[in-house]
Amino acid sequence: MDQLESLKNLWQNQKAEDPKFSNEELSGMLHKKSSSIVKWILIISILEFILPNIILFFTDAKATSSFYQTYGITQAMRIYTIIHFIIIIAFIYLFYNNYKNISADKSVKSMLKNILNTRKTVKYYIYYNIIAAAIIGIHIFAVVFNTASFHDKLPENISIITVWSIALVLFGIILFLFWLFYRLIYGFLLRKLQHNYTELIEK
Repeated sequence: MDQLESLKNLWQNQKAEDPKFSNEELSGMLHKKSSSIVKWILIISILEFILPNIILFFTDAKATSSFYQTYGITQAMRIYTIIHFIIIIAFIYLFYNNYKNISADKSVKSMLKNILNTRKTVKYYIYYNIIAAAIIGIHIFAVVFNTASFHDKLPENISIITVWSIALVLFGIILFLFWLFYRLIYGFLLRKLQHNYTELIEK
């Protein structure tokens, strides 16, 4: 059983001679636990921002650049990248702000409000990443599949509709795995935050 839940049960069932756990003490435990969860959300989001950029150092940048130039999407990808960096940095700031607010909370009411704000921010962050990946992926497919050179390479028995269908199914699977990753990582932390929120309401 969770240590906090054990302490709560002990507090509810304590005898007269047992040491007392006040509402303030339990609130302090939930406060500390919520602050720790939001700190992990902040850390994971920073790692998620840094790690892909580190991986880029080990990829063939020239091949990627050549691909973009071949299909005329260099400028578009540059714009996507700049916008993505700005938005991700903004989300990291919001996560930091949520962590700072929860850490500084003095009342149950403000803690409840900031827990709700944190949950909303994380959900918006997940939605943004999935939607951004879908937009960029479909844009690249549309550009590549509409070029004469791509059509020339297609076997006669395969239509462009078939290519689109296969590409969208495979891309849909990738996005689903992407979403599953977020559900496993951030969903776990959000469930713990929700548990703390419920505990505070029921106190």
